Amino acid sequence: MDSGAGVAFGALAIVFLVWGIIMLFVLAIAVIVIIAKWKLYEKAGEPGWTAIIPVYTLFQQVKITTGEYHLAIVWVILMGINTFGTTFQSILNIIANTSDGKLGMLAVIGLPFSLIGTVAALAGAVLGGYINYMFAKSYGQSDVMCILAIFFTPIVYLIMAFSKDTQYIGPQGHLRLWGKKE
Repeated sequence: MDSGAGVAFGALAIVFLVWGIIMLFVLAIAVIVIIAKWKLYEKAGEPGWTAIIPVYTLFQQVKITTGEYHLAIVWVILMGINTFGTTFQSILNIIANTSDGKLGMLAVIGLPFSLIGTVAALAGAVLGGYINYMFAKSYGQSDVMCILAIFFTPIVYLIMAFSKDTQYIGPQGHLRLWGKKE
């Protein structure tokens, strides 16, 4: 093996090592959130195991937060639009780049899909922040703790889950999209 290949192999090994460390960190955070949600769901009188199932946990969290599932449906639709928009744009870019310039216009045609996906992602992030805020509020947390729940979700959920003072008090003045206002 020549020195150029050895350097490339070493660089690739470092990239995989860093990627592996990042994935372990992400996995650890996911496990912490699942444990915290499990305990919080049980405090709300819901089955804790629902914290393990990826999309169902969103529905469960929204139900605990608002007493209904409507916002969860909107949240999932926004995530689907984001996924479709960015995937479709990526596919069009790949086709445009591999067509020797003959289909270059496809990249331009795909821009609205990318824009719609970005707007949906931003709307989903705002809705997610609102749900995290109201989730903490439904456990009687202060406004400061609710704001912290938006930005430091795993830490706040752990504090709420293992605090003996935290009790589920139910939906607290959330925005209703359907039905009567609180």
